[in-house]
Amino acid sequence: MSQRSSYHIRCDMEGVSGVVSMEQVTPGSPTYAETREWFMAELLALVEGLRSGGADRISIYDEHWSGRNVDIARIPRGVAVFCGKPPYRPEWAGGLDASFSGMILHGLHSMAGSGELLAHTYEWDIRELHLNGLLVGEIGMETAIAGDWGVPLAMVVADSAGADEARALRPGVVTVATKMSQSPDGAECRPLPDVLEEIRASAERLAQDGPTTEPLRISEPVALECRLWPGKYTDALRSVIPAAFVDSERVVLHGRTATDVWSQYWQHKLEASRRIL
Repeated sequence: MSQRSSYHIRCDMEGVSGVVSMEQVTPGSPTYAETREWFMAELLALVEGLRSGGADRISIYDEHWSGRNVDIARIPRGVAVFCGKPPYRPEWAGGLDASFSGMILHGLHSMAGSGELLAHTYEWDIRELHLNGLLVGEIGMETAIAGDWGVPLAMVVADSAGADEARALRPGVVTVATKMSQSPDGAECRPLPDVLEEIRASAERLAQDGPTTEPLRISEPVALECRLWPGKYTDALRSVIPAAFVDSERVVLHGRTATDVWSQYWQHKLEASRRIL
């Protein structure tokens, strides 16, 4: 059994079993409650597998929408859950730090521009993200942030396109494909019991054997280039950080690490969102 047995889980919902539309994962929609049940079933299978394999510490950060999707009444004792999407800071990466043996991404999807199922990068206003020239989506950005702390991407639970993206970024990473992407709004979906069994077994093996990948290290200093779609958000962001715009649709931020530049962007995004309201 690996001597390092603590895992940090980042959660999204678009990559969960059976999800083929944004309506299903939008809080308040008629179908959200059902989707949340599928999401919780997968998350609990993941936690059960890790614990069966010997993981002695698990934390969860809820990344989806406003970060209020995890039903904490069903989370086992001793598991920490970060709700409400507290913003990352240069010195705090959403509860992830160097003490963890691996990061797990649950419910993820492929990046904007892939043409695959529900593909996007964080918000629909973002067209592309580059870290020192490396094109990344949510999988890549979170992996780079984990790498700042010496933590490898250990496992990804996603649709097939998200799983492929993760393996291309970090060959050898453990992946579970919840469904097979067939179009931007269609997929071949697997029975939920089959997905849960694979998640549980894969997580158990991971906790027993430890991660097989190395952390993704982005060389310092780091430049984040964010290419945006034109619209109200881009106009609002330009009013917040006009000097960071290198043209009408591209923002470039500089910092020491991926965590640093992404936390900068996040704070600017929050201010831009307030100005729209």
